[in-house]
Amino acid sequence: MLDYRLLEALEIVGTLGSFERAANALGITQSAMSQRISTLEQRVGKLLVKRERPITLTDAGLEIVKHVTKVKLLENELISVYNPDSSRPTLKIVMNADSLSTWWHDATAPFLRQHDVAIEINTEDQSQGLAHLQEGSVVACICSTEKPLSGTRCHYIGNMEYRFYCSPSFYQTYFSNGVTQDALNRAPAVIYGVKDKIHEEGFMKMGFELSSPRYLCPSSIGMVKQVASGSAYGALPTYQAEENASELIDVFADQPSIEIPLYWHYWREGGELLERLTDVLLSKQTREAMRL
Repeated sequence: MLDYRLLEALEIVGTLGSFERAANALGITQSAMSQRISTLEQRVGKLLVKRERPITLTDAGLEIVKHVTKVKLLENELISVYNPDSSRPTLKIVMNADSLSTWWHDATAPFLRQHDVAIEINTEDQSQGLAHLQEGSVVACICSTEKPLSGTRCHYIGNMEYRFYCSPSFYQTYFSNGVTQDALNRAPAVIYGVKDKIHEEGFMKMGFELSSPRYLCPSSIGMVKQVASGSAYGALPTYQAEENASELIDVFADQPSIEIPLYWHYWREGGELLERLTDVLLSKQTREAMRL
């Protein structure tokens, strides 16, 4: 039986990437934190931490953190059954920012009203979410990857539709003589982040050479505002564009949309709450929230 204090130390070191910050989080000295990690490594017979800057976990360390995450979820669920007044269970989830900014809250509101649960959400590009589930930092993710990890389940939720938009003034400035390769090379574009491939995928699909985006805006709502302000064009969810129709022009009106499939991945032994949330995400209610 592994000491939970040692397991907690490993989990926090992996999350914060520093012995000092992890020690502060637990209210112990840095020396004590280092000793806990060393003791755990001796007990399991493997190195669990790569002592570099920032500190990262080895494959063995990641496997232990996965175990800790799942056990915590099951324990919290069990405690809530026998002691309803205890602290509420927490579900840690990662998803793409566009889902969080559009359909997620409408789809999950009834679940949250019914269950006394805390949900911690981190955002990540839809192509990268599965990495967080693999390293054990979350219990579930929404991403564009179809293949499940070992020990997880995967369900298709639906597609998010994207199109390229700009403001009327921007269109007049850059595309008044047509949306050509030369015009696209001159026009400033905005993308969510360096991992965002929607812009690139859209250009490939339409047969244009990729022009380098000028702006990075790691905010779904912020991208809409930047495009509507007239400083750039960009690929936005049609869901959001419809809500700002008077401020936006479809740059490639004669071209098909970019369809990004979304999948819900979660740990198979994640507990009853995670299964109930899964039922919600596969329901008609979610499809209506996504406007499918």
